[in-house]
Amino acid sequence: MKDWPTDYSRKVPFCFSLIAVDKQGCVAPRTGFFYNFNKKDVVVRRWNPETEEVINNCSHEETDVLKKNLQNLDKHLGPYPFEMWKKWLSLSSRITTAVIRKIESAPQKVPAVAELVETPVVNTGLPVKENILNSDDQLLAPRQENPLMALNFTEIPKNSFPKGSSAGDITKYSMDTSFVLQQMLSLWESPSELLAELQMVFLYFVIGQVYSAFEHWKHLTHIFCSADEMVSKNPSLIMEFIGDLYFQRFQWDFDAEPEDEAPMIVEMIENHM
Repeated sequence: MKDWPTDYSRKVPFCFSLIAVDKQGCVAPRTGFFYNFNKKDVVVRRWNPETEEVINNCSHEETDVLKKNLQNLDKHLGPYPFEMWKKWLSLSSRITTAVIRKIESAPQKVPAVAELVETPVVNTGLPVKENILNSDDQLLAPRQENPLMALNFTEIPKNSFPKGSSAGDITKYSMDTSFVLQQMLSLWESPSELLAELQMVFLYFVIGQVYSAFEHWKHLTHIFCSADEMVSKNPSLIMEFIGDLYFQRFQWDFDAEPEDEAPMIVEMIENHM
C-alpha cells in the first residue's frame, strides 16, 4: 500500500503489518513477511544482493546496537503513513498470530515465486540412457514446491456433498457450497479465522504478488458467495464476509496499482459481489 525509497520505516503502529520488499527498478520477485509490531519493537533485516531478497540473519547483538543508536538512526528512517492506517486495519483486522503461524510454513518469509526442489526419481530398472530415450519426462529432474516454504492454505474439500446423499442433495450441493464451507470452517477454532485467511491471501497477492494466494482467494470467495444455505444458518458470518469483501473492493487504492493488475482484481470482486 505504501512504497519507501529508503531501507527503513519508523513509528509503526501496534498492529499486524505485511512488509513486502523488492529491488527498485528490478524485475526480481518480491519477498514479504507478516509482523505483529509491539511497543519498542525494532525489526532489522539484511538485503542479500545475490538472491535479491530480505533475510533474517541479524544477531541479537546487532539488533541491540541499533536499538541503542536509534536517535542517530532516526534521520534515515521513512515516516509511517498514518493517513492509511485505518484503511489497512479494514483489510487486516481479523489476522492473528495463530492464523499466520498456521498458514506460513517458513516464518516471516513469503516469496512471490514458489521455490522448487527436486523430487526422488523412481527407478524403472532400465539403464539411464534407455530411460531418457523412452520418456521425455526424464530429460528434466522432477520438481515440486518446497514444503518448507509453501503456504498452508485451508484445503478445499473434494467432496461437495455429504456421504450417502440422495440424488436431489447431490444436485443441490453441487450448486450450493454450504457443505464445503462448513467443512473448511471446522478446521479452524472460530469462523473468523477463515475470514482472516481470506484477508491474508488478498494481501499476499496484492502486496506480495503471490499468485497462488490469488487463486486461493478466488476459490474462497466463490465458496462464500455460493453458500446459499449458510445465509440462513449463519447470517452473521456471511455479513462479515460481505463487509470484508466490500473493504477489499472500495478501500484499496486500485488507481495507484499498475494498469494491468487493478482492473483484473476489481472485475473479480465485482463479479462475486
